[in-house]
Amino acid sequence: MDRRELLRALAALSLPGALVACGGGGGAPVPAPSPTPPAPGAPSISGLSSDKSSYQVGDKPKLTATFSGGTGRLEPGAIAVTSGAAVTLPALATSTRYRLIVSNGSQEATRDIDLSASYRNSFSTIALPLARSQHVAVATPSGTVYVVGGEGKPGISFEVLSFDMASESFRVAGNLMSGRTLHTANLLPDGSVLIIGGSRTVSGTPVAERFDPVSGTARATSGQPQTSRTYHTATMLADGRVLIAGGITQAGPSLATSLEVYDPATERFTTLPFGLQQSRYGHVCVEIGQGLVMLYGGAMIDGKPARPEVIDFIGNGTTLLNPSFDSGVRLYANAVKRAGADWAVLGGETLIDSAPLPTTLNIGIGGLMLQPGPSLLSARSQHASATLGDGRVLITGGTADILSKAVASTEIYHPTQSTGVAGPNMATARMMHSATALPNGKVLIIGGVGTDRLALPTAELYS
Repeated sequence: MDRRELLRALAALSLPGALVACGGGGGAPVPAPSPTPPAPGAPSISGLSSDKSSYQVGDKPKLTATFSGGTGRLEPGAIAVTSGAAVTLPALATSTRYRLIVSNGSQEATRDIDLSASYRNSFSTIALPLARSQHVAVATPSGTVYVVGGEGKPGISFEVLSFDMASESFRVAGNLMSGRTLHTANLLPDGSVLIIGGSRTVSGTPVAERFDPVSGTARATSGQPQTSRTYHTATMLADGRVLIAGGITQAGPSLATSLEVYDPATERFTTLPFGLQQSRYGHVCVEIGQGLVMLYGGAMIDGKPARPEVIDFIGNGTTLLNPSFDSGVRLYANAVKRAGADWAVLGGETLIDSAPLPTTLNIGIGGLMLQPGPSLLSARSQHASATLGDGRVLITGGTADILSKAVASTEIYHPTQSTGVAGPNMATARMMHSATALPNGKVLIIGGVGTDRLALPTAELYS
């Protein structure tokens, strides 16, 4: 290969910088080839910038793009952009990469920009219209949170509260047919809320009711559960139905072995043709794959630990598991969705002496995999947890000893690291409260009881 052929081959490889002549010729440096300019009318991007170099969770960044030769949009979200005009993005829940795409229908030009978002790692206090504890917080995709049932001042509450993410404030959204506690509440596909079981204030009221946030009223479901339960679970399935499992029945009392499924389309409860092998209460229930749901923790009627049990809707049966590392009773633990759709089960308490637990468990999706997770910094029961935008988990309050005294401490748990880190203290010590992750990455802490064992009239927002 002569010198001319060598230079032509190197130019084809687009090597950067200048090429110095080889051999004894000593010729002048040869510059790298210039980029080929876009064809007339082809999409071209000359700039993409943000209004800040970094952001805090909940901030709404502004991006400005300059381009020509087509229409522009930002992904994710298919956000339309105009060249030279700033566009405000949705609130950042975590660090996010946006891609500018300019297209003329047959050609595209793209450019990426990385937006960094971090937590302030602090709490701010928000007043509640009514004190509330032992309630259920139901989150919607828009960021509205409904506070359903629970203890108030005084007695069990009929009122449903709602939180607006934009104004960061609460209001009374309506009323239930019956106040209740130790119940479950689930958001249905049509935006209504299904409330099942619990200890109710009015004898003879429906076991299940459906709350309509638009009208602020509730009505009995057309069909009613065959079993009234407390300390049960109600789990949303991928197909929109709700599985009701375990719990203490009102008649007896005894533990429920039957499994019921609620269909929002027909408003009917159907008892499955098989039941639990080990009835239980105080457990958690999570969906682990198509047609598979796992019950973990809780206790049987004789006080013995209930083994993990997998419900198989396709095979019409259940399977008991026997993890060697976790043989004790775990009551009232928190189950939170991990990054990657796996689950983490956090804390809880023993049955005999109600001693809080520092242990955790990871539940793998798509199989029957159970693994011990890293221990919490502090044993906790009657606490609340929510997954942060970056995949870590915020664990708040609860009680750390058998005296059941509320604490204000928090910690940040990471399911794949050996230890967590201490978080900031809440303004108020609380237990029997709720923690809800919002679409903007913040976490809403609602109510609970304080050190005086009275329902609290405040909420706190972690950002």
